[in-house]
Amino acid sequence: MTTLLHSMTPRQLINEAGDLVSLPEVCFRINQLADDPTSSAHEIGQVISQDTTLSARLLKIVNSAFYGFPGRIDTISRAITIIGTKELRDLALMTAACNLFNGIPSNLINMERFWHSSLACGVLARRLAEASQVLHPDRLFVMGVLHDIGRLVMFQQLPVPSRDILLISKGRDDLIVVAEREVLGFTHGDVGYELASDWLLPTPICSAIRWHHLPEQATTNLLECQLIYISNILADALVWDSDLKTEMERIQSGSWSLTGLTPAVCQQAVSELGNEIRELYAILMGQVQTPSAVRSPGR
Repeated sequence: MTTLLHSMTPRQLINEAGDLVSLPEVCFRINQLADDPTSSAHEIGQVISQDTTLSARLLKIVNSAFYGFPGRIDTISRAITIIGTKELRDLALMTAACNLFNGIPSNLINMERFWHSSLACGVLARRLAEASQVLHPDRLFVMGVLHDIGRLVMFQQLPVPSRDILLISKGRDDLIVVAEREVLGFTHGDVGYELASDWLLPTPICSAIRWHHLPEQATTNLLECQLIYISNILADALVWDSDLKTEMERIQSGSWSLTGLTPAVCQQAVSELGNEIRELYAILMGQVQTPSAVRSPGR
C-alpha cells in the first residue's frame, strides 16, 4: 500500500479528482476577462452576475465589516472599481472554492473549524501584510483562506491514508508535513499548489499555498509565503485553542527578519480580531456558525 501511494504524484491526485475539484465555468470566464486589458468592470460584472449565488456572496463580503467601506456597494462593477479587477477575481474564485468540498467524513476533520481556521488565517494575513507594508494587502486574504485546500483534496480522495497521517502527527500542525511525506511522499502544500495552478490562480497565491509550512524552501514570492506561514500558526492557535505564545515560539527566526514582524505585533493582530471571521463564515458557507467555533482572542 505504501509503495503504491509513494508512486502517486500530486498531479495524478488532482487529475483523478476530476470534476469534484473543478470550479464553475463562470470562474474561468472571470479569469479570462481579468487578464484581458481590454475588458471593462462592466463586462466582468455581467459575467459574475450570471451566477446569482456567487454575486450575492461577493457583495455581502465587500459590504462586510472585514472591508469596512463607508458606503454600501450595490453592484459587482462598483465593487470592481473599488477593490480592483484582479482582487475581485481572486475573491470570486475563493468564494466558489469554499463550496466545492462536501461529504468529507467528520471523523477526519471538523469542517466548521477547518474553515474558521482558514478564514482566521486570511484575516490575519491581511492585517500582517499591512504591518509589513505589503502592496495590495487584500490579496493576502485569499492566500490565507485557500492555504490548506490541498488537505481537503487528500481527505476527499485518500481518506484512509489521511487518517494514518492524523494518527502519526497526533493532529499537530507542525508534524503534519513530516507525516504526509512518510505516508504519501508529498505534502498537502504540493497538492494545493497543483489545484491552484489548475484553477489558474496567480503565481503568488500558488506559491503561498505550496510553501505555507516550509517558507524557507520558497524561491519566489518569499514575503507572501512567510506571511501565510506565520498567519497559519496564529490562526491554528486561535481556532484550535492552543497557547498563542507557545505556538509563536515555533516561528523561524528568518521569518521574523524577512517580514519585519514581531511577536508583539502578531499578538496585537490576534487580539484585534472581532466578528469578521464569524461574519465571513456565515457568508461563504451560507449558514450561521455555532458560537464555539472560534474562541475569543482574549481567552
